Amino acid sequence: MDSGSGNSPRITRVIDAAEKVVYYVAALFLVAMILLVFAAAGKEVLSVVQNGLLKTALNVLDSVLLVFIFAELLSTISTIVREREIVAEPFLLIGIIAVVRRILAVTVSIEQSLGTPEFRDLLIELGVLTALVVALSAALYFNRKANRESLNGA
Repeated sequence: MDSGSGNSPRITRVIDAAEKVVYYVAALFLVAMILLVFAAAGKEVLSVVQNGLLKTALNVLDSVLLVFIFAELLSTISTIVREREIVAEPFLLIGIIAVVRRILAVTVSIEQSLGTPEFRDLLIELGVLTALVVALSAALYFNRKANRESLNGA
């Protein structure tokens, strides 16, 4: 019965090493995606004459927000590897950024669908997204407040 427990630390080390490899590979892919999105944003800036200032600005903003999402995921991976725990704050920030990206897309779609049946649906979606930003922001606020209180109480 004891012979099985002698292998347990080795299996745990193998699993821990495999977990770190997965996190590091995911981090490398995120860095690659950040570089690709930056390159796409740079290409978009160069096409301002073709696409117009407003469309170019919205596309670049969308790309920058996507970079923020990837950067937050990268930071989350770093925290998980370093502290061996998952924290909620980065995921709340990623959620807020993702919702803001969608709000931008819906706003552009609303302008293009004035007077169509789709317009009402987009307004409802915009309202839901706004409520989601408020809810995620409140969750982030309360999460930070709880973290401060736990640090002050410790």
